[in-house]
Amino acid sequence: MPLVALLSVMLAVGRLYQDQEMVVLNSCGVAPKYFQKIIVIFLVPLALLTAWITLYVSPWSYTAERNLMSQAQVVAPVSGLVPGKFNSIPGGDGVIYAKLIEKNGQMQGVWIQLKDTEKDLVLMAPTGQFEWVNERVVLVLENGYSYQNLHTFNQNLVVQNFTRFEGFLPELSVAPTKPKKYEVATELLWGSSDLEHQALLQWRLVTPMGLIVLGLLGLKLSKTGPRQGRFAKILLALVLYIIYNQFLVVGRDTMADGSWPVWLGLWPIPVLFLLFAFWQFKVPEWFKLPAINFTRGQK
Repeated sequence: MPLVALLSVMLAVGRLYQDQEMVVLNSCGVAPKYFQKIIVIFLVPLALLTAWITLYVSPWSYTAERNLMSQAQVVAPVSGLVPGKFNSIPGGDGVIYAKLIEKNGQMQGVWIQLKDTEKDLVLMAPTGQFEWVNERVVLVLENGYSYQNLHTFNQNLVVQNFTRFEGFLPELSVAPTKPKKYEVATELLWGSSDLEHQALLQWRLVTPMGLIVLGLLGLKLSKTGPRQGRFAKILLALVLYIIYNQFLVVGRDTMADGSWPVWLGLWPIPVLFLLFAFWQFKVPEWFKLPAINFTRGQK
């Protein structure tokens, strides 16, 4: 959004300079401060929208992304199974069968045979699915039966009825998705004394301010000469944006590790660029070249 504000203001107002409309407006008494006022009025609602996105929507989006990834990881073990077919468990530890597999990962008519050197176990259940239990994906079967030593002749057959069975299959398990630091709600950042949280809070507060700062900077860069094109200062604008953004990133990282004072925050960076946007450079009189008179002399 700040980059869009910079380029859009720069190109829109630059068109007025190219068509000589700005010269006419200035000759009619329209001062440059008038355009600064118009730009600020135009960008303030966008800055408020950006603040809402940065402070509330962005943390919620990171949380929603992690939840979607967790749900996808739960369904991932089922994606490799073919319904109506005996599927070998990776590693050769057994066979799993499901009569029907729905899109959400719910399995109908589940039959599992787990066999190793120590025990022979067969599980049957009308329904089954993979769920997160204690930060790992486990296979959950409900209202089924277990048959132990079904294929072993020298041991007694053990039949049990279970309401809920949780089995961990290492070959089908996935790593849990850890919460990101950007998921922390803004309300929690206000009362936190952690340096990383304070740096993240400063980043969220400064981002909407950058929309107005870079918009006014684009107004300053939109002024071009008669022989200059509308895109003459695009490269300069991109370089200034990169410098502005990198200053904020360095300030956030140094504040997180304690090198940048928290009480100062990141506000000096946008204030510095704002002063540059309002600064009007005038060439000193002693630096100007003397005027040259090209009038022909009379004999």
